[in-house]
Amino acid sequence: MEELTTAQVLDLCGFSPEVLEAYPLEVTQAIPVRKVVRLLTPKGEYALKKFKLSADELSFSLAAMRHVREKGFPVPRVLTTSAGESFVKGDEGYYFVMEWMTGRESKYDHALDLAIASRGLAKFHDASQGFWPPLCAGKEQWGTWTGHFLERIEELRNWMVLAELGGTVFDRMFAEEAAYCIQEASRSVELLFSSRYEEITKEERERMGFCHHDYAHHNVLISGDQHVSLIDFDYALCDIRAHDLASLILRNMKSVKWDSRTAYFIVKSYFELAEPQEGEERLLHAMMRFPQDFYEAGYFHYVTKNRPNEFLEGKLRKWIGQKARRERFMNEFEAGARYVFKYGKIR
Repeated sequence: MEELTTAQVLDLCGFSPEVLEAYPLEVTQAIPVRKVVRLLTPKGEYALKKFKLSADELSFSLAAMRHVREKGFPVPRVLTTSAGESFVKGDEGYYFVMEWMTGRESKYDHALDLAIASRGLAKFHDASQGFWPPLCAGKEQWGTWTGHFLERIEELRNWMVLAELGGTVFDRMFAEEAAYCIQEASRSVELLFSSRYEEITKEERERMGFCHHDYAHHNVLISGDQHVSLIDFDYALCDIRAHDLASLILRNMKSVKWDSRTAYFIVKSYFELAEPQEGEERLLHAMMRFPQDFYEAGYFHYVTKNRPNEFLEGKLRKWIGQKARRERFMNEFEAGARYVFKYGKIR
């Protein structure tokens, strides 16, 4: 069987083949990998990525990558086109080429990898400071948590009405859990009102850092010498570091059935390289308390309507099955995190 040409590979991936004409690259082979195409050339390996959001959002993401790279944090170098541009416009989005990063994907279910990733997040947040972002609507999220939570509570209330009127299995499951989840979302707001959210936001905004906002295991690469490099800055935004850290904890809680010690292990590893702020544990709690999975299931079912019912029913069943463990975790989290902050170990 003949090997596909670069143009054929790009076409099969839904990429515009002509975009490579903008780059001074002699591509000898193209290999699809996840959402990018790996380009082999005599001068090295690169990744071609398609960006489906706006040009302003792409400019923000590339500026964020350049900033942390200049601060010494390992992220891919973005190649410029022959015309000196950072990206090119194709038929269905924008494209850019960056260095291919070596390293293996991290495994969050391995304790050593989780510790390395948590420390890597702290290093990344340190490198992010001093960032002057290009103008881009929606990318500066300083102080917006309360408003976002309140807006989503109203959406949940509206969807609860639709669920009560609906007749599907999903509708019945959603209606039964909606009141509890609205209560949980309201508790997130109450936690923010009783926290140092405004003060911490002010302090971090002055340091001008940003969040990666997609710190998934496949975006965290670990080198042979146990250092972290980071890819995929599509959703980077300006917000307090607790946003990223809470998301990392949540990613792991769902897979380990809300094991508190795993959460404290992440907190301990992160703050080995960062100084905790007074009351930061409450911000982590507030972000994690919001029932994001339940909200997303409702959003996909009642708004976008682009997910199979079986998939969404599965999300709700998983939510219901872990509800008691989740509640116990939330009730214990702040005290356990404060202990880690104070003594640097898990009690």
